[in-house]
Amino acid sequence: MLDILEKGVATARGMADYIELRGEERVLTYITYSDGRIDNVSSIIHSGVGCRVLYDGAWGFSCGRMDALEHLVRDTCSLARAASYHRKERIELQDINPQQDERALTCRTPPHHVALERKISRLKTVHDLIRVYDPRIGAVSIDYEDSHGTKCLVTSEGTALTQETSHLYNHCWVTGKESGALTAARDITGSTEEGFEFFEKESEERIAERVCSRVIMQLNGRIARKGTFPCVLGSRVVGILAHEALGHLVEADLTGSSPFNNRLGKKVSTDSVNVVDAPVKGTFGSTSYDDEGVPTGPVDIIKNGVLCGLLTNREYAFKTGIPVCGAARAESFLYPPLIRMRNTFFDCGDLHEEELLEGIRFGYYCKDFRGGEADLSSWFQIGIQEAFEIVNGEIGDPVKEVSISGLATEALLSIEGIGNTLGFLGGYCGKGQQAAVSAGGPPLRFPEGVILFGGRMP
Repeated sequence: MLDILEKGVATARGMADYIELRGEERVLTYITYSDGRIDNVSSIIHSGVGCRVLYDGAWGFSCGRMDALEHLVRDTCSLARAASYHRKERIELQDINPQQDERALTCRTPPHHVALERKISRLKTVHDLIRVYDPRIGAVSIDYEDSHGTKCLVTSEGTALTQETSHLYNHCWVTGKESGALTAARDITGSTEEGFEFFEKESEERIAERVCSRVIMQLNGRIARKGTFPCVLGSRVVGILAHEALGHLVEADLTGSSPFNNRLGKKVSTDSVNVVDAPVKGTFGSTSYDDEGVPTGPVDIIKNGVLCGLLTNREYAFKTGIPVCGAARAESFLYPPLIRMRNTFFDCGDLHEEELLEGIRFGYYCKDFRGGEADLSSWFQIGIQEAFEIVNGEIGDPVKEVSISGLATEALLSIEGIGNTLGFLGGYCGKGQQAAVSAGGPPLRFPEGVILFGGRMP
């Protein structure tokens, strides 16, 4: 594939200021197992090339078949030329060192080496374990997907990269019912580094126990109070805060519309808070290079309470003077790269769990979430699927029907305790296209008046 792309770039020399070709060949498998039956089994061959060119300060992008590459490149150059007549400002790219590299998979059992029957059998086992866990369990739906393939990047600057790719993703959704009361819980797990051996540690029994215990815990729990209370947010909930309510605000193409605009170098949190976006081994959002050929590296977003970094691509690195970090990512050859998070997390503090709970007469410990959203004002709302009362500094009874909301900018300035254990959750982030990401952190403690339970802050 690499030699075809190199010929494509050579064809277009002199027609544009910068040429970027991203070729991709992947096979994706999707399986849905719901309520004792297979609802869907699909295998999709995903193959093609994305072409992006810069001409006189304007982008052109198109995608198509590899066997029509010459026409695709010429058409894309024409698009960029047409766009240049109407551009409002000239686009420039930050200089980088062109990379030549080839990265192969290191997993033990690539998913395409595993028979379809074995994958289906595994889902059936998870389903059956969930079914017999408790008679109050209702609907069960399990979605599984995996992929394997190769992607290549060639540019007119001399970058030539080949990366073998793979991923696994497993999503369970389980409902429960008792005396007319309904509840639900989900479980998400996956890897972009390990192969099918990932399910040796994420066994069928472990997944079933995890999701079922959340359902039953909610059925048995008491209804949470409404209002503001001292609280501790667990690693997974902190991850949603890091990603939805903070991470998007520091994507440089969105920062101008966020509360962090013109705040670099300013205090935005308590002194002990550090937030990082970085490649981390074993997480869902790590790659060696981004889709502009930039090596991925860590970004200190908040350091000792001060906003000190943004996520950039080459275009916004040139605009802002902030270094490139390898955050330009595309879902596939069908899309141009955008500034995206990788693995966004609060760094650890030094408090044990009992120290985080100490002194709280009544509050809540929110351990896991069902869903969440935020906007560019930093307002967030998160549905909680696993929570407990805190009574006199100890974890008490489980609670249900919990949702929390608040302003992340205010919450950052109110953190009064940071745990010493780091946890991550992987998944997909949408921004016009999908990206595999992880988010997490240690448990965080907040005082009364910061997080609202059961409603929205006035």
